[in-house]
Amino acid sequence: MLRKIMFAVLTAVMLTPGCIQMDSSNLDSDEEAKPIPFELTFESSTLDRNEDGGSTFDLEDELKNGPVMLLWIGSGCSGCHDWTDMIREKMDNGELSDSNVTIVSVHRWGEFESQEDVMDVFGTMDESSHYTPWTVALPTPETEAYEFGTGENTGASIYSAYGNPGTPTLQVIAQNGVLAWQSKTYWANETVFDEGFSFLEQ
Repeated sequence: MLRKIMFAVLTAVMLTPGCIQMDSSNLDSDEEAKPIPFELTFESSTLDRNEDGGSTFDLEDELKNGPVMLLWIGSGCSGCHDWTDMIREKMDNGELSDSNVTIVSVHRWGEFESQEDVMDVFGTMDESSHYTPWTVALPTPETEAYEFGTGENTGASIYSAYGNPGTPTLQVIAQNGVLAWQSKTYWANETVFDEGFSFLEQ
């Protein structure tokens, strides 16, 4: 008996696919998902230290000075600590001093980690275990991405617009706002960094 009931249910489902599929033609144009443009920008609060250059980071403004390398971080991410320490060591050694490339750390887990968590790990020279002497941006899940040049809201969060990057992720942003290169190597790797950095300078 059970076998007959299951056969009847399966037959009904197979013969009526139109009943369980949403008809997209009934959606208003405002409800249809807009494609995310290739050229993106965003604004975000920062840790608001001297190193951050102000309480707000604006990617489009920063790109006027040259390309940007984003390092997506989490305070509890060991790979993020490793990348931060390696990049800071390169800065301290003067290896990046002749470049117009800007490094920006972007906090990825605003829904789980607080600003205080980020400050404790990355914020201060004397007290933080992985001090970051460059801008640390603090977007939230509500931070939206905008089209570079027009300022039009993409309707997408910064996380989804940049491909929901895990941590750590390095991304190279060209001066037109295009994500031009990406690496997801977990542990710091000089060869990978040099590849991304040389890509920025091309």
